[in-house]
Amino acid sequence: MMKRLWNSLSAGVFLVTLAVSAIVSVVNPNLLPLGSVVPLTIFVFGLWLIVLAFIKRALGPSVYESPPLMVGGWGILLVGIGLMWLYPSSWLLIMAILILIVGLIAIVYSFMKRA
Repeated sequence: MMKRLWNSLSAGVFLVTLAVSAIVSVVNPNLLPLGSVVPLTIFVFGLWLIVLAFIKRALGPSVYESPPLMVGGWGILLVGIGLMWLYPSSWLLIMAILILIVGLIAIVYSFMKRA
């Protein structure tokens, strides 16, 4: 079976997101201020990791790959960090929503695992 190169794909997604948001920020600073480039990149990369977790779950992870739940967890963490950086005034609401999502994922995961 051919080894999947998720790390190269993820690095490409990160770099393309960073480049596109930097270009948009330079071309039209009113649309995207320069200070929002990094948090937006972190947010979009977190969304990519969540999508990647679903892809890995559908394809079935290889023996030495990180499990989809761990990849999705990192995605949720990065989405939360990006949102709290973009909207610092509502960090408490964002943190509460993230805790709710992680709790729901833990409940669903407990029903998926067989003892």
